[in-house]
Amino acid sequence: MAESKDMTDMRALIASLGDQMAEALSVSVERAPTSNGPFRGVVVLGMGGSGIGGAILADMLREGCPMPFMAVSDQTLPGWVDSSCLVVASSYSGNTEETLAALGEAVGRGCTIAAVTSGGTLKARADEQGWPTVNIPGGQPPRSQFGRSFLGLCTLMHAYDVLSTEDWAQLKDAVASLDGDSAALRGEALAKAVEGKRTFLYGDTPMRGLLTRWRQQLNENSKLFANVEVFPEMNHNELVGWESGDEECVAVLVRMPVDHARTQLRMDITAKIFQDQGADVIEVEPDGPNRWAQLLDAVWVGDWMSLILAERADVDPVDIRFIDHLKNTLAQHT
Repeated sequence: MAESKDMTDMRALIASLGDQMAEALSVSVERAPTSNGPFRGVVVLGMGGSGIGGAILADMLREGCPMPFMAVSDQTLPGWVDSSCLVVASSYSGNTEETLAALGEAVGRGCTIAAVTSGGTLKARADEQGWPTVNIPGGQPPRSQFGRSFLGLCTLMHAYDVLSTEDWAQLKDAVASLDGDSAALRGEALAKAVEGKRTFLYGDTPMRGLLTRWRQQLNENSKLFANVEVFPEMNHNELVGWESGDEECVAVLVRMPVDHARTQLRMDITAKIFQDQGADVIEVEPDGPNRWAQLLDAVWVGDWMSLILAERADVDPVDIRFIDHLKNTLAQHT
């Protein structure tokens, strides 16, 4: 295997996810909010490993949040965002170009601002402006610090009363319940089941963020493509594409206890269509005493899957040379 550019041990980082989250629960907000709204909406800015936490949290809060909650992975804000909105900038490095650009728009519109970061321009601006901030340790690949960035975002949302006391309590119970050894074993089994196949990841609509996390980890750690779509939408288009499906395909269905009853039936019927086309079908049922625990367990299983695939293919799970090349080239055109 090629030597990692910074000798980072991705295996150790993935194994530490549970400890990351436990530590993150004890981190308080620097310059805690002095006002909790009410807000017209909440927007979380972030890209890649720094942004996926916002997308997952938006999914988790879609039914219980009393206001619109949106994750934005772009350099511009939606037109409806104004001074009555809370905008959280999440950037591990603190220097993410798109996040800082959208943050500039949020400041210009008079939004309430908060941040999750380890340093860089974002931390400097937060310190200068007095924005509520969750500070996380730096120096690692952003995707490896999901535990800290996601829990940091949840800490902020709880401080602003966007994340309810009940959800916060369940989240703490979820972190305490995680079983890293089990997640590693299930991730390894999943890796072996999808290895060498065209991988399609499916779940109910509220699982899109989780499935995207799995895809991102397969992209960056394993250097693989993967397709993500959700039920019931895929039943109205992508399902027909399976006429070209064959034994080189594998469909991974993430099934949660909270999946809509009609979605559960749709998955049963659709899985049979996949199998009739010769594809393997793997059903994943995350462990945990509540929906937060099941989510975090699934994240960990997906992380292990991506690492095992990288190791079995003898590729460096840390290296992201194409992204580095893109950033370096963009820097010449500022």
